[in-house]
Amino acid sequence: MYMTDLREYRFSRKENILFYIGAALTGLAVSYLIYRNLLFAVVIIPFTPKLREFVRDAMIDRRRRKYVSEFKDFLFMASTAIGAGRSMKDAIRESIPSLKSIYGGSSILAGELTKAYERMEVGRENDVRVLADLAVASGLEDVYDFVTIYTICKATGASLVNALNKAANVIMDKMTIEREIDELVKRKKSEGMVIFVMPVLIILFLNIVAPDYIAPLYETLAGRIIMTFVAVSVIVIYSIIQKITKVEI
Repeated sequence: MYMTDLREYRFSRKENILFYIGAALTGLAVSYLIYRNLLFAVVIIPFTPKLREFVRDAMIDRRRRKYVSEFKDFLFMASTAIGAGRSMKDAIRESIPSLKSIYGGSSILAGELTKAYERMEVGRENDVRVLADLAVASGLEDVYDFVTIYTICKATGASLVNALNKAANVIMDKMTIEREIDELVKRKKSEGMVIFVMPVLIILFLNIVAPDYIAPLYETLAGRIIMTFVAVSVIVIYSIIQKITKVEI
């Protein structure tokens, strides 16, 4: 039974339909606003793979953040269970219902731990090997550190409870720092989005209040070149904002 690779994301059928509907509507809106001609909506087709990649990366990032939050709670649950004399296999089994009660049936980690427990219980696989596969599939440094700590403690007889508590505290401190950075980044993103949205709002405003004034931009070759330049500039501005505000810990 294979673990879910958090570094990849597959769109469901519903998500695929919603994506292509959204892409089509975006193409029509941009086409009419920039060229006042819906036929130009086809220009979005070459950008669809890039747009899909952007959405996929956003979904992966959101899932990984949720996974880390759930994993932090799992460490506390596991340390409590192991402190009471349970094995890691039993600690995993007991933590699954708790994670589902906190995060709902859609808990990502609960599903992965269920697979891990079944491999240990039914497949009789070594717990270290199963946890190592869990770490590889997650691609997260915190999970790798947990597996390393568990492996060393099991081999040396060191206190696993203290190690797990310290690991959970480190993750909590890291999450606190990330939240503070996210708040700062959100403020800067808001400032950058003003620059990003301003050209679009100006064009929309002129289309509403002074369509004759802006008509040459839609009716002449020079005007269409200018509008194309505006569209490209908006995309470049958005890309720069995303790169500047992307912070990893």
